[in-house]
Amino acid sequence: MAVLTISRQFGAGGKTLAQNIAARLNYDIASEAIIEELAERAKVEYYKLKSFEVEDTHLFSKSPGVFSPKHFIDRIFDPKKKYMDGKLYVDLLKQILPTIAEKDNLIILGRGAQFILKGAPKTYHILMVAEEKDRIQFMVDTYGLSMEDAGRTVRQQGKRRSKLMKLFDSEDFDLPRHYSLVLNMSKISMATAEDLVCDLVDPAKVCTIA
Repeated sequence: MAVLTISRQFGAGGKTLAQNIAARLNYDIASEAIIEELAERAKVEYYKLKSFEVEDTHLFSKSPGVFSPKHFIDRIFDPKKKYMDGKLYVDLLKQILPTIAEKDNLIILGRGAQFILKGAPKTYHILMVAEEKDRIQFMVDTYGLSMEDAGRTVRQQGKRRSKLMKLFDSEDFDLPRHYSLVLNMSKISMATAEDLVCDLVDPAKVCTIA
């Protein structure tokens, strides 16, 4: 049917929405395929790349560190640098995501897909936002974090997301004009969000659990 990209303020429930929509529409979530392709192109271990994606210091470091592959390919990697920084990561995503998105019935969570796939046919871009207090509470309720840990994680990942979006030359990445649908999770339930996304993708079809 379509390709969905989900961008979210951390703690707004993007992963939960992606999993629930995938179940209701029989879609695939592309996260693992993206990481595997990135790891293959960069010639690095899968687990190192997963760490690279979630660690703020790794993604935006300008000096060699724990993520230092021995081999660089596709002319994106500068052999003199011996590390992968945020710009190189984004350059790889710009190569990989359009190819992965050629597969139908797919959800791509984060990674700037709303900008990389802007204007792509049969592609809908979803943005999830919520008040910080609600995002913190979501992390407590969903993942069992303490309020202190949840608050720290939400704020740290919010800063990381802002830095990543700047690599796409976007200072206004949460403006509604970039998206097909904006979901304020402080105002609606997850079930309502799922219904709205289903209706956007295929209004003629009733979304039900397979």
